Amino acid sequence: MATVAAPSPRSSARRSDARRFLWYLPALAITALFAFPLVWIVLTALKPRQLLQAYPPEFTFSPTWDNFRLVFDNASYMDAIRNSLIIAVASAIFSVALATLTAYGLSRHGFKAKDNLLFWILSLRMLPAIAVLIPYSQMVRWFELSDTHLAMVLVYSVFNISFSVWLLKGFFDEIPKEMEEAAKMDGYGPWKVFLRVALPLVIPGIATALVFSIIQSMNEYLLAFVLTQREAVTAPVALTNVFITTFGVNYGGISAAATVLVAPVILLAILVRKHLIRGMSFGQLD
Repeated sequence: MATVAAPSPRSSARRSDARRFLWYLPALAITALFAFPLVWIVLTALKPRQLLQAYPPEFTFSPTWDNFRLVFDNASYMDAIRNSLIIAVASAIFSVALATLTAYGLSRHGFKAKDNLLFWILSLRMLPAIAVLIPYSQMVRWFELSDTHLAMVLVYSVFNISFSVWLLKGFFDEIPKEMEEAAKMDGYGPWKVFLRVALPLVIPGIATALVFSIIQSMNEYLLAFVLTQREAVTAPVALTNVFITTFGVNYGGISAAATVLVAPVILLAILVRKHLIRGMSFGQLD
């Protein structure tokens, strides 16, 4: 009777590697697709002026830092970067702090029309900026907050809170209520239960909400364009004002300015990447 030879360990390992590569191939393709614009911006920022509009594009060149010197020597753009960081960080902290309390309450307490309230909170995030542009501009003028950091922090917080509430509620829902009940039996009050039991378990979600809130605030253009004039102008608005003029577009300068704008966000995402990965999976990854 003929016997079938068992596959060798080496051939099994090859098949396993090939299968793993096929699983990762879509992820690699999507990563390359989204990373290409960022790589192109960095390459453009490092190109000499005479190669910026060369066709076909030049990929081998001696990099120059002239475009970055132009950005760092421009006081108005650096002030706008500072404004963006202040507004984005302040809005993220304020909105995530409120969203954490709101999400915990919605997760632990049931009441009539709770689902309707959750949908209304989410609908705030669905609104396009153009839909609320006129009401927000009028309210800012009524309260004499035109061209101030406070106005931008409050406006951005409206959009950031809705996303953060939905994200953090999912985290609080994953925490077993038995843990909180055991803490109450040990004499913990409501605030102690929240601060010492529930809050430490949702740190990945808080980190994720903070990063996404900062990204949203750093990237927003339309509301900042209308609600700021000089003192609170943000980087996206200043980027178009400084490097796009009636004489043309400074592609090297605008690419360097965009690189400087996204660099802090990328650095922040790298620093909290472990929390970020777990946060985007709603706490399912240990």
